[in-house]
Amino acid sequence: MKIAILILEEVLKSTAYGIEEIFELNNKICKSKDEKIITTQFVGMKSNRYFDCKDFSQKDKYDVVIIPPFSRNQELNIDKQIIDWLLLQHHNGAILTSACLGSFILAKTKLLDNKKATTHWAYEELFKKEFPNVNLQINKILIDEKDIITAGGVNAYLDLCLYIIEKFHSNRTSTQIANLMLIDRKRESQQSYKSFSTIFLYDDKQIKEVVLWMKENLHKQISIEDLAQKVNLTQRTFNRRFKKALNTSAIQYLQNLRVEKAKELLICTNKSFSEVTFEVGYFDENSFRKLFKSKTSINPIDYRKRFQQFIK
Repeated sequence: MKIAILILEEVLKSTAYGIEEIFELNNKICKSKDEKIITTQFVGMKSNRYFDCKDFSQKDKYDVVIIPPFSRNQELNIDKQIIDWLLLQHHNGAILTSACLGSFILAKTKLLDNKKATTHWAYEELFKKEFPNVNLQINKILIDEKDIITAGGVNAYLDLCLYIIEKFHSNRTSTQIANLMLIDRKRESQQSYKSFSTIFLYDDKQIKEVVLWMKENLHKQISIEDLAQKVNLTQRTFNRRFKKALNTSAIQYLQNLRVEKAKELLICTNKSFSEVTFEVGYFDENSFRKLFKSKTSINPIDYRKRFQQFIK
């Protein structure tokens, strides 16, 4: 089995080497059990001082292509040669895979159109805006569409590598590697890691004003009528503009803000969940507990156990 690790200009070097090292560990284990090894090769536009890359001009065929996580600080401009190479590998039968923002590259090939995919939760709205034909399921850690596999955040490259080993090679070896590296294989959702983003894709000063007020007054009872009046808009106009600016309703956005504030209080204070509930503007603790779990995938007690900082 041959795997290509695609090296882009802004690749996170630790993840690219981490992918290589996981498969090297796989091979050491396989040798002791007379299982076939997996060979890996860095492939890129050109060799650089960090990676010994094969050039795209060498038409090698691979069974799997992995796009490691990379940083994105501006518009994503990918050389057409990379897209063409990915399409060629796919045409030749390769499984295309990605971790974190690598899904943006796969989406640019159009091979993800009308298919399910995931990416890092912080880039949900940007991905939806750039690739409306992809069925983005942001809460998933990993999605397998048979010929394309996408994984969520940066460290999801670990989940991806183990999944590749298990799916195409050896379940026993995959489990052994996970145990040796202390990798939690029970992760299925990004929800509990997700921080609510208030990034605006549209420049609407009145809606920004409302959002800032909402964040500062979460402890109060807030109605849509109150919000619309604050910026002198009718409820209908306010709802339309809010939806355009943030791609969600004001009520849903307010719920997200309250859950995000509750998460902060749970991990940074020793306040009881009853106190937290009241502080974020809810009076029914059971109702807010259900909302919290629906947004994070775990209940408040387990969330606190997993993420709470040491309180002096």
